[in-house]
Amino acid sequence: MKTFTPFLLLMLSFSVRAGDAFDDRVERAKALEETPAGQAYQDLMWPKVQPFLATLMQQCVPDDRNADLRSFVFVATLSTEAKLLDVEVRPVTAASKCFAAGMERAPFPKPPADMPITFHMRLHEMN
Repeated sequence: MKTFTPFLLLMLSFSVRAGDAFDDRVERAKALEETPAGQAYQDLMWPKVQPFLATLMQQCVPDDRNADLRSFVFVATLSTEAKLLDVEVRPVTAASKCFAAGMERAPFPKPPADMPITFHMRLHEMN
């Protein structure tokens, strides 16, 4: 069985506007990642969510040489109740759809405000 390593980059945003396009949500999350509030939430979130993400990706990456292992971007709104809303992935592949569905169970701590959250997933075959 091959081992796949997901590389994760988390970007957070504390500003939400209804009807934003996918790319706009991702860009705002990237910009806010560097703010003190974004850093503080990451410090709280990563110890809880990182082990979950590693397990989820092991479940979502097929053991198939012909599988579509393109990188994908996940974006959602994380509510103040730590629930994901408006979940989207691009491109849509079997792995990205599995990841999006599985993220509904992620153990996010409650953020101080609703925020877009994004993960850039890169799947690499490890020999």
